[in-house]
Amino acid sequence: MRAADAAAAAAVGAAWAVGAAALGVELPLIQAGMGGIAGPALAAAVSDAGALGTVALYKSDRALAAALVEQTAARTTRTFGVNVIPEVADRQLDQQLDAVLAKADRQLTVNSYGLPPQSFADRVRAAGHRLLIQTGSHRDARTAAALGAHAVTVQGTEAGGHHLGGQPLAELLAELRADPALDLPVFAAGAVGTGADLLRVLAAGAHGAMCGTLFVATAESAAHPDYRCDLVAATPADTVVTDRFSIGWPGRTHRVLRSAVTDAPAPLPSALIAWTTVMGTRRPVPRGSAAAPTTEAEGRVGEMARYAGLGVGAVTGVEPAAAVLARLREQYARALADAGVPDGAGVPSGVQASAGAR
Repeated sequence: MRAADAAAAAAVGAAWAVGAAALGVELPLIQAGMGGIAGPALAAAVSDAGALGTVALYKSDRALAAALVEQTAARTTRTFGVNVIPEVADRQLDQQLDAVLAKADRQLTVNSYGLPPQSFADRVRAAGHRLLIQTGSHRDARTAAALGAHAVTVQGTEAGGHHLGGQPLAELLAELRADPALDLPVFAAGAVGTGADLLRVLAAGAHGAMCGTLFVATAESAAHPDYRCDLVAATPADTVVTDRFSIGWPGRTHRVLRSAVTDAPAPLPSALIAWTTVMGTRRPVPRGSAAAPTTEAEGRVGEMARYAGLGVGAVTGVEPAAAVLARLREQYARALADAGVPDGAGVPSGVQASAGAR
């Protein structure tokens, strides 16, 4: 192996180690906190498999947020993440954090989609938890660092779900890598679905990745069965960035699977298309709602917001999260070998271990 190749392999291994340490896990990969989809079962399964599982609080009130944290903790002995969305939670945000701090029985990662208030960041840090802030621009990543984030996620437009910015991932990573003042772990979000994808973002300057689409079709996900099947059948060309699902979460474009709603030349007429359950109450779903189709949904699920990123091609079946992560570890090791790294050089400890190893 050439000296340059050896140095590159060492750099990637070091980046992996930094990312894993920043999260308190073996595998520097974060399961995204997808509202309605990422419940305790999925979060615990991902954490048990060595990555960082995340339970989504979305619009939960204090009681539900407390229950979600408690239920996740009861399912795994490992650390996990709790996702909040300040711009959606609004006045519930402080109550959600109250619940997290009251029910946390170990160090957690509080994952904020977008920049949280300074008071929120201060409370997370004062309680001894990790603060991860998701951003969509170089400027916001620097602001996140100033807020006291322990790590940041940068999201490219390749990602499924709502977008925090308008740049592709490679461009964002290049900007952050060139900024010597941004001295904290960076996780990449957008079209990371395989071990080769993980190697690619590590080589581009990230310390790990955040994946959402990859976990929606898992056995532990709370996604509607039709949504899972649609992801299995989809290719990247079946996704589109749109603004058609803005009811309940306005102001952000989002990448979803194509449907009659997205492909119509003009927005379709307002109509009730489904019913779902929110915090124990049965509620109607209007066309254009930001709500993703969960197992509770009944109706025209194909017209709901089926979030999906360009990594959807890596979703090949409905299977346990542990199997997904075991394959990703194997793919990563194989990608290193394909790059000319012999005899496991540059492969961090545990990459090829079984997903259930402790």
